[in-house]
Amino acid sequence: MIDAGQARDLGHVNLGRWLAEAERLWTLHGRGRSSFLEQLDHLHKLSAQFPIASRRVLYSKSGTLPAACVLRDPEGVIDHKLYWAPAGDDEAHFLAAILNSETARGRVSHLQARGQWGARDFDKLMFGLPIPKFDQKDRLHGQLAAAGKRAEEVAYAVPLRERIHFTTARREIRKALAEDGVGAQIEKLVEQLLG
Repeated sequence: MIDAGQARDLGHVNLGRWLAEAERLWTLHGRGRSSFLEQLDHLHKLSAQFPIASRRVLYSKSGTLPAACVLRDPEGVIDHKLYWAPAGDDEAHFLAAILNSETARGRVSHLQARGQWGARDFDKLMFGLPIPKFDQKDRLHGQLAAAGKRAEEVAYAVPLRERIHFTTARREIRKALAEDGVGAQIEKLVEQLLG
């Protein structure tokens, strides 16, 4: 994290100008005692991402249905509307499968806030489930990781129109997972895992 002066010192003239203006506006209109840089890195949620892990599991904080995926972009910086955790390949598929499952969603639905369209916002509710730490040697964990990997492959193969609304894209992917059979397989495995 650098401020306007550091950006200029590093030879990033345009970034320095942009940051200087942002800092000026923050000083003029911002609330609280934090600097613009401190506000950008509130509670170190930005700087904690560096160095960026080669593989991360992402999980959305809000929505009617849970949404998790594996991110392999070494330049991706995560927004405040997502939770993330670095993970190995099998562990990432294991966690994404659990977090995307209807079984897990059903276990926390009674805790979700209710709105005009029903249950909303998962936030950290899923983390209250008895999800064990991934164990490569555990047969059930391995089966769930393999099913999660298959689900990723199926989801990746779904042809999505450009500018499709995210809820429509998610619905089409869930349909493909059901048609493939991997969706039902994941539900059975998650049910066994969570008891």
